[in-house]
Amino acid sequence: MSNLLIKLVQATEDFLAYVGKYLVSKELATYCDLQTSIGLTDDDVRENPELKDPYTLTTRDGSLVTVIDLQGCFEILSESEFEEMVDMLRVKLSGYMTRPGHSFSIGFERDPERAFDELMRLAEPQINSARRMGLQVEDVIVDRMRRNAPYVAYEQNLLIVYTHPTVMEDEERKRELRLNAEERAAHKVPAMEFAQNPAAILMGMKFRHDTFLKHIEADFSKSGPGGRAGVMLKRLSGHEAIKRIRIMVNRERTSQKFRAMLPGDKVMPHGREDERDYSDLFAPPICYQICANDVESKSREIVNTDALWHGNLFMELGPQELQRFAQLFDSIEQKLPWRMRMDLAPGGLDGMRGRRMLTSFVGMLPANRGIRDSFSQLEERGRQEPVCTMRVTFSTWAKSEDELRRRLASLDKSIQAWGVCQVTGMRGDPLAAWASTIAGFSLKNVANRLVPPLSDALYMMPLQRPATPWADGGAMLQRTQDGKIFPVQLASRLQDTCIELTAAPPGSGKSVLGNTQNMSMVLSPGNVRLPLIAIIDVGPSSKGLVDVICDGLPENRKEEAVYIKLQNDKRFAVNACDLQLGARYPTGVERIFLVNFLAQMCIDTSTATIPGGVSGVCSELVNLAYADRAGTGANLYEESIEPVVDQALAESGIKASHDDSWWEAATWYEVTDLLFEAGFIRESALAHRQAVPVLPDMVGYINNEALKRYDEALVGSGEPLLKYVYRCLTDAISNYAVFAGRTRFELSSATRIVAVDLNSVIGGKTAEGYARTTLMYMFAMNLATKNYFLDKDTLLPVVPPLYEKYHTKRIADVADELKALVMDEFHNTGSNGQGQDGLVDTVVKLGREGRKWNIRIALISQYLRDFPETLLDAATSVYVMRGGQAGDEMVLSKSFGVDGEAIRRLRQEARGPLPTGGNYLAIFKTKVGKIVQILTNTVGPTEMWAFSTTPSDMALRGRLYAALGPYDARRLLAERFPSGSAAATVEYRKQNAAGDGEQVSIVEQLANELLEEYYRQQQKELAA
Repeated sequence: MSNLLIKLVQATEDFLAYVGKYLVSKELATYCDLQTSIGLTDDDVRENPELKDPYTLTTRDGSLVTVIDLQGCFEILSESEFEEMVDMLRVKLSGYMTRPGHSFSIGFERDPERAFDELMRLAEPQINSARRMGLQVEDVIVDRMRRNAPYVAYEQNLLIVYTHPTVMEDEERKRELRLNAEERAAHKVPAMEFAQNPAAILMGMKFRHDTFLKHIEADFSKSGPGGRAGVMLKRLSGHEAIKRIRIMVNRERTSQKFRAMLPGDKVMPHGREDERDYSDLFAPPICYQICANDVESKSREIVNTDALWHGNLFMELGPQELQRFAQLFDSIEQKLPWRMRMDLAPGGLDGMRGRRMLTSFVGMLPANRGIRDSFSQLEERGRQEPVCTMRVTFSTWAKSEDELRRRLASLDKSIQAWGVCQVTGMRGDPLAAWASTIAGFSLKNVANRLVPPLSDALYMMPLQRPATPWADGGAMLQRTQDGKIFPVQLASRLQDTCIELTAAPPGSGKSVLGNTQNMSMVLSPGNVRLPLIAIIDVGPSSKGLVDVICDGLPENRKEEAVYIKLQNDKRFAVNACDLQLGARYPTGVERIFLVNFLAQMCIDTSTATIPGGVSGVCSELVNLAYADRAGTGANLYEESIEPVVDQALAESGIKASHDDSWWEAATWYEVTDLLFEAGFIRESALAHRQAVPVLPDMVGYINNEALKRYDEALVGSGEPLLKYVYRCLTDAISNYAVFAGRTRFELSSATRIVAVDLNSVIGGKTAEGYARTTLMYMFAMNLATKNYFLDKDTLLPVVPPLYEKYHTKRIADVADELKALVMDEFHNTGSNGQGQDGLVDTVVKLGREGRKWNIRIALISQYLRDFPETLLDAATSVYVMRGGQAGDEMVLSKSFGVDGEAIRRLRQEARGPLPTGGNYLAIFKTKVGKIVQILTNTVGPTEMWAFSTTPSDMALRGRLYAALGPYDARRLLAERFPSGSAAATVEYRKQNAAGDGEQVSIVEQLANELLEEYYRQQQKELAA
């Protein structure tokens, strides 16, 4: 009998579906409720001047709709912290969910098959930047996207917020309708039956809707446990919202560039002209712009679009055991595309009053007592929090019916396991059923009505996804462990300053991450030329980045990216006292650096401190030296010191324009001015170098009258202060040829990216060694960034009027340039507790003024404890590459408020790089809140081979670079070892090597094999 009944029900449903499809002939657009949008008002623009597009849509019944990107949680939360956040949301939202007028819809979608397309969409600005800069690295970008695609999926999480006409009282609604009709009549609004009609909107609802939106955004963002940020929301424009809904309806034929026509957009007259209806002059309703494709129902549970089969599932009974959305997410196959829609509205108990009376009688029977108790428990919960109406639907899709049925079965099992739910796939009209799975598409949802308390519904929502504030695009594309694409934008306007700290023990992947960050800065959206990047490193890890960029530049631009292996000899000499062309005195930034630099030479290595009074003495020495050289003590011009200058003076006629007596008294500053005025800029700069002071000059002013006040001062050892400074400076002159004299080494004016390798000049792990290393870091920083800090308020006052136009142009060129100062192996300076305050003070000052100079400061060390408190407090981005370090965990807790679940996951997941990428903990302090997430850096094989610092990889790469050149060598290595490393192959061969006395190393054998393979392939191609 039961089988007969089931067959009868199925036959009835088939009949109704047939009638709905063939007799009633409802097209897909009739299932969509979206009609038009409300344009921005003056109040909207006043509150948010950045608004350009409308954000509120309307439906057939007059409801107002806003679509919000629900990014997820700002921080990693434990289960108990998530429960605390849900309870906070329950309290905040209860006021809206106790009365009719507002409702929500959640639409979560995950599609692994769209991963590569989404990655390429996000990478498009990088590709465009590379093309504008003339940098041929498109293959490197695409290579990275292909490498990441198997590990990620397209993901969107939408919160649809509705305000319904029921938000107004009946009398108010009638009055609004009457006023609207009168206004339309007064303005003679024409008939437009088949177009969007903004005049039909009840503007009285907009104020309520906007107020509701503001409260929702504030409530979600402030719902975090312990006063922390909670859930990140970002309101979408009407155009973006419609595009996303249309992609869900017709993903096969909807471009990412699709833009719906809304009131205010330019519309070309279209369709049939009708003197009684002006629809042809206005944009068609939104529903018709979304539903531009044919959809066929193949059965009661399957519909077919252009190239895809879609199946639907509906939650019949809610979970017996409440579980978080994360548990459902983890249980669904990683490669399965799926979507969930969850509608939530007030009034869950309103329709159950009659049933409650019935159960009070039925419940007297022992077998039915459980039903009565369930109602009682629900009513008891209803006294403490709202009880809501909830409907939950799911959908999946495939390119064939067989594959769809397999995916439906898999999804069905996962949903059933989500706290023991009951699911069905049949719901009468297949199109109505499918429409019910698309959030924002239709108000109607054919799923069974569930009646959960508000907190239970919130607990099931996809709130705990990792949130990024750069979802619209960032040049550094990272991912989460569970496959969410996580864009990051370095030096973002969402951060007040940009001071990055990276803690990375050896072998944790810091070189690859550092190069990834710098490469992403090179490819930042909007770049028209290479940014200014200075990298100070100990070792060759940054050489890979320079090689990749050089390989991508045309032959005549190779000097725009350079790698320098610094040596302590006169070939690399750069005078720290050099000034901007024509200047007689240093700018404020130059003066601060020079005083700190001189003071750092005078550090007391026994106490790791700079003695009191030293900075004051150094400051006076700087003042005296420049004043003297600009006045009576100016350096006199001498022939043969700069032959290029002598030649320019002769060719320009300047030499002949003055007699010998004038030239005997001429100063280098005067020669500088004459050459500049004659248009010899390069030669003028060479002359200027001879005019400024040098380090040995400073020593000569120790006995100057201006320093007499320091005569009685002593340092800690009892030595007179002036004698101590004299001794330290003379020692520095003797020990450091690289900055003891005039400049001999210079970067080309065309150089944009410079990597300075200090490996040959740093000191050891002693107090003296730390002091030496710090000086070298400061020297390299000055060498690479001297022209970063040009400002008209500080530069123009120190140059003669002759140079103002020249420097004004330079200042304008540099002002808007994106710049970076990257210091790797920062622990070598001993900056935490070793007294290297000069370097730290300089870095912190530059970082805090970073927005003024448009500069990104990035410091990399082995552990967070290597950084002093000053830098930890100033940091706006932090990356921890390996877990399990007790010292780092203490710093994370004390300085950044990161502990608990985030630390646990750091220990478990960040254990060093794997073939799939390197995991790390990322902290971003932004204007929207603090972000704490575990991310994964996965680079393409080409990049990996360029960036790798694994010894065996470096040895193999070096041999092939020498034989083939960098470009062909990397391509060969990437094809042969797509994981980006040959370390496993080398290790395997070592373990299985025969003891036959072979003198050639394993790496050399492998290199020879690869070269033979390469040459064979070349010969085949030539023969073909």
